[in-house]
Amino acid sequence: MNNTFFSFRKAVLLGLVGVLGLTGCKETPANDAPDGEAADVVRGIRYDYMDTTVSPRENFFLFANGGYIAQKEIPAEESRWGKFNELRDEAEARVNAILKDASANESADPTSLEYKIGTYYRSGMDSAAVQEAGLKAIQPQLDRINGIATKDDLMSTLGYLHRYRISPAFGMWIGQDDKNSEQYILNLYQGGMGLPDRDYYLDESDERKEIREKYLEYLTTLFELMEEEDAGEKAALVMEFETKLAENSLDRVARRDPYKTYHKQPISDLMAMSDLPWDVYFAAIGVAEPGEINVAMPDFMANLADMSNDYSIDQWKTYMRAVTVRGLGSALSRPFVENGFNFYGKVLEGTEQMKPRWKRVTSSTNGAFGEGIGKLYVDRHFSPKAKEIALGMVDNILSVMKERLTDLEWMSPETRTQAVNKLNTILPKIGYPDKWRNYGDMEIKDQAFVQNILAARESNFQYRLDKLDKPVDRTEWGISPQTVNAYYNPSKNEIVFPAGILQAPFFDENVDMELNYGGFGAVIGHELIHAFDDQGSKYDADGNLKNWWTDEDRDAFESRSQLVIDQYSDYKVLDTLPVNGKLTLGENIADIDGLRISYYAWKKSLAGQEVADKDGYTADQRFFINYGQIWSSLVRDEYLRLMIATDPHSPPKWRVNGSTSSLPEFYAAFGIEEGDPMYRPEEKRMSIW
Repeated sequence: MNNTFFSFRKAVLLGLVGVLGLTGCKETPANDAPDGEAADVVRGIRYDYMDTTVSPRENFFLFANGGYIAQKEIPAEESRWGKFNELRDEAEARVNAILKDASANESADPTSLEYKIGTYYRSGMDSAAVQEAGLKAIQPQLDRINGIATKDDLMSTLGYLHRYRISPAFGMWIGQDDKNSEQYILNLYQGGMGLPDRDYYLDESDERKEIREKYLEYLTTLFELMEEEDAGEKAALVMEFETKLAENSLDRVARRDPYKTYHKQPISDLMAMSDLPWDVYFAAIGVAEPGEINVAMPDFMANLADMSNDYSIDQWKTYMRAVTVRGLGSALSRPFVENGFNFYGKVLEGTEQMKPRWKRVTSSTNGAFGEGIGKLYVDRHFSPKAKEIALGMVDNILSVMKERLTDLEWMSPETRTQAVNKLNTILPKIGYPDKWRNYGDMEIKDQAFVQNILAARESNFQYRLDKLDKPVDRTEWGISPQTVNAYYNPSKNEIVFPAGILQAPFFDENVDMELNYGGFGAVIGHELIHAFDDQGSKYDADGNLKNWWTDEDRDAFESRSQLVIDQYSDYKVLDTLPVNGKLTLGENIADIDGLRISYYAWKKSLAGQEVADKDGYTADQRFFINYGQIWSSLVRDEYLRLMIATDPHSPPKWRVNGSTSSLPEFYAAFGIEEGDPMYRPEEKRMSIW
């Protein structure tokens, strides 16, 4: 779902819903928030969401979801709307109820988690105080930038800002070493750009030129709100600066290859390569002797040294002020919020209005205290029975995957042994972590909202930094339990399914199991297959980037993968815009074979027992219909364009039609024949796992 992975940059996330940020709307009073409980859920398949005037042989996505599309509208505050959004809203309402309870207790012990959560939330909901503080709320950060006089100052200030998750020039994160999963390592990564992708700076199409013009308008307004002279000239400087960064950045397809982003080296090599005082930077982030680091993009870092000579200190300061205010603007006074929304919400995503304040502040608080809120969420909303059933489904799907590995005709015994070994070591995590994080070191108090945000960010940064030189904690989770999402992390060789996604239509402990396997089972299969997709298959059973394939088997895998690239590259969005088959390859493989694995796991769970028809559909048909309905969605054109450019997932229609049209079991269920629009010639259907 987002790209907020911190140490889980390599994690392949399932969800379609983007990270919920404080890019919200007109001010809405706190009493507009919900009471935390959703309306009654209709269990099982929503037949009223289908469109049976459309044949499943013609367009299965519309057959399963045409009624939903006809009945629903995208809310003005959303760029897309579907089942993921509905589940997110339900989880968000429940989290908000937890936050309101905490904020109501003003006498809580200042050292308690309840006090910190409640105080953070209250400071965000106090729109009058936020409005009054304006830009003064981040004056300490701006003063630090304005005090830069030398290159040492520049690198020290970059480190200072990075501790607050403000990332001018480049990004830095702490995660497992790709080639030594038993230790953590510092990683330097390309970054520092305000547009969604490098191609937004370099593409000369009319559409991208128009977006750059709108971005310049946004930057100009940003400097005007900062009351700086020559706002237009400074905006142009920032655009020029970021274009230089883009010119030396890898594109998204290249970044999918972990070998292209792994360049471990001592700091002395980095200093020689880029001619910058990196020792000053590392001291500023809190690492006296970093030892070896991974420089993901060496050319990008070398270019930074050139830019430190080509641009004056004052120009660097102008750029860094813009990045800082851009990154924090959504928590400042209304003019900054509206300026950010007008570009990032309206222009890039097509959203018509901002989210209400309670949603924005709930999202921010949730991000700051993920597991802390998660424990309260699980206590209130997660059923032990649901975890028991989900674990049984995971075990069954892993068992079926092992059976299929032993029968693969295209794989040699040598590679098969390694694949089975990797499968046997996969660690499933369901619902919530076995141990909970302590937030005792986070200092939240009665102060400006943005300063509480910065305090939380620095505490979370230090939490990650403290892991250096310590054993890898394999019990740690990468997302909070209340998140409607799931992921596979290759460095830990784990599949993770939070409580948030164990809801209808993905999972319901009270419905027939063909529906659970068509929903949550497909999610399990999807994440499992990520361990063996074009990226995950490059990591071994211990989570290390290591080739465990014979050359012949890897060639066979690549040949089969090319069928997926070709299939999805042929799909057109908005009439002429093609899906990027290379960018979406891993997710498409996971969709196709994840659904396949789940289908066979469901059949195995029946132990030969026949399942009766119901509501006019066979059990096989209900399996696929429920799968189709988990991707019910409407998407704005602007967001579709953004998705095609940046998202490794295919749009919902093609996730459904692309995966089902590759499975002979789907053909049998609905009588798909040659000549039907859903038909694909057998030689063009991918079957890897």
